[in-house]
Amino acid sequence: MKKSILALSLLGAFSGAAFAQSSVTIYGIADIGVQGTSAGLGKTAKVTSGQEAGSRLGFKGTEDLGGGLKANFVLEQGVLIDTGASDQGGRTFGRTTLVGLSGDFGSVNLGRDKTTTLKFFDKHDPFASALVNNGSGTRALYFVAGKTAQDTTGRVSNAIFYNTPDLSGFTANVSYGAGEVTADNSANRSVGLTAGYKVDALEVGYNYAKDNVVGNAISANTVAASYDFGVAKPVFIFQKQKDDKGLDRKIYTLAVAAPVTATGKVLAGFTKLSDSAAASDVKQFNIGYVHGLSKRTDLYAAYAYSKQDDKATIVSSLFGGVAGAKVHELTAGIQHRF
Repeated sequence: MKKSILALSLLGAFSGAAFAQSSVTIYGIADIGVQGTSAGLGKTAKVTSGQEAGSRLGFKGTEDLGGGLKANFVLEQGVLIDTGASDQGGRTFGRTTLVGLSGDFGSVNLGRDKTTTLKFFDKHDPFASALVNNGSGTRALYFVAGKTAQDTTGRVSNAIFYNTPDLSGFTANVSYGAGEVTADNSANRSVGLTAGYKVDALEVGYNYAKDNVVGNAISANTVAASYDFGVAKPVFIFQKQKDDKGLDRKIYTLAVAAPVTATGKVLAGFTKLSDSAAASDVKQFNIGYVHGLSKRTDLYAAYAYSKQDDKATIVSSLFGGVAGAKVHELTAGIQHRF
């Protein structure tokens, strides 16, 4: 009897240890606010979801396999708080769906996730993916990859992702999105590479992205540099875009993030796009303020002004395809993270 009790006790102890090695976390963001726009196609006022960051519900977990090796997964669904619908084209878990391994070598994951370029802008642009231009930030003028038939802009499906560990301040990540077109391995293929280095307050980065859209390959090279002075963190971003049809665009952003209180920060930025093929320019100015009510809840407000040349119809999503159009956008809202 005593042996049976001892065996059950040992079994319980080992079971407890096994369960302790695995964990699943439920997390999310609920973000909603109001937005007023005056653009090429007229004025619009609406209640909209995901202005500071996309609203979402996610599940992530890890299992310790021993020897420093871990198995990981992420299932993340986009949610439109204003309507209750899912975003990302109706996909059930359209934001991120990954399974992979991590260890001293870094991490390898397979599935769907942000492109390396979108992550690059999230890291370096003070506005990240938020606050202005319907949640697109200054990136509305940039190429963020994910434009193939398999993907949505800024995310890549059917992909392999590798991230290095931090090597004395140096990091890199690579993605390969298979086009999965029969008898043509390059069609709809998406590739990306980011390399970065951080030492003290200085941070620099480089990104390369190429989407083999059927009938037209699009690529971009992007660099960024920032320095955190404490009272302010200025950032410079530059990108050159090209494709097989003669596209030749250069874009740069000068931006800054400055804490003004213990829980509040001001963001400001200027972006210019020059299109050599169209001989035209787009200019954009953004300013915003984010105030933390707690570690998990923010209030935010932002204003954006964009203008393109009279002869230009460069960014139809911003200007409605109207030459010379101007865009005024004002957003304000609340975000809660859990």
